Order: sequence, then C-alpha cells, then structure tokens
Amino acid sequence: MTEAVIADRPSGRVRRHALALVETAAVALLVALVALVLANSIGRYLFARPLPWTEEVVVALLMWLGGLGITISGLRNGLISCAIWTARLSAPIQRRLRIVQNLFGLATMAALAWFAWQYLGLFGGDRSPLIGMPKSVPISGIIGCAAGLSLAFVIDLIAPEDL
Repeated sequence: MTEAVIADRPSGRVRRHALALVETAAVALLVALVALVLANSIGRYLFARPLPWTEEVVVALLMWLGGLGITISGLRNGLISCAIWTARLSAPIQRRLRIVQNLFGLATMAALAWFAWQYLGLFGGDRSPLIGMPKSVPISGIIGCAAGLSLAFVIDLIAPEDL
C-alpha cells in the first residue's frame, strides 16, 4: 500500500460520498463505544459499581465497526493487493484483472452474506444474558460488512479510479 492511498481522498464523486457516509457512521459508533467503555471504567474503579451491560453493547459495536472499517478500506482501494506483481502488467490487462477481482469479491461477499444469514436464522433469536439483546444485532454486522464491501466493489466497477 502506498502513502497516497492513505493520505488522499478519492476524486470520484460517488466514491467520495459513500466514503463520507461510512466514515461518519464509523466515527459515531466509535464515539459510542468509547463512551460506554469509559462509563463502565469510571463506574467500576471510582464508584465500585460497574455497568456490566456495556460489555454486551460493546461487542455488538465492535462487530459493526469491523465491517465499517473494512468497507472504508475497500472504498479507499486500501485492501491487500499484490501491486509488486500487478504493476508489471500492461494497462489493459490491469483493467481486466481489476474487473475480475471485483466480480470475485462480489461473489465472495454474496457467499459471506448467505452464510451469515443462515447463521442468523439459527442463532439470531438467542438473547444476551444481561440486557436480552438479540444475537442478531452483532451477527448482522457481518451482513453489513458484506453489503459495504459489495458497495465498494460495485463502485470500483462502475466508477474506477486510481487513488
């Protein structure tokens, strides 16, 4: 990964707006996660009254944050690649390879979403022990991850750009 991938904002309008939306959601979830962990820590160490329910919510937030994080990486073209090999290919072959990679990524995310949906059907109705939150809340983060990465792959197919 080059420094340009990390530092530069995408120039494409569709990718830029999708990235802004996903980043905003990720920041909101991260702020909520930090606030919950801080509240639990203050309650535990200053008042000897921990908030054990926060741990269940934090687990759900972490699942969703992971999905949003990899979506951000996909929208920034920051996923792991073998650029040392693909840079040696001609431009037309690189374009074809990019199309194949995006189609393969879409197929992989469809499979992930399908298996997560099956898992959700089996265990989604189970409830967490403290607050009774359905297990479908954190598990659906996997489906959200698949949807987000699929969005990144589709955007790369219809509006490719090099960051």
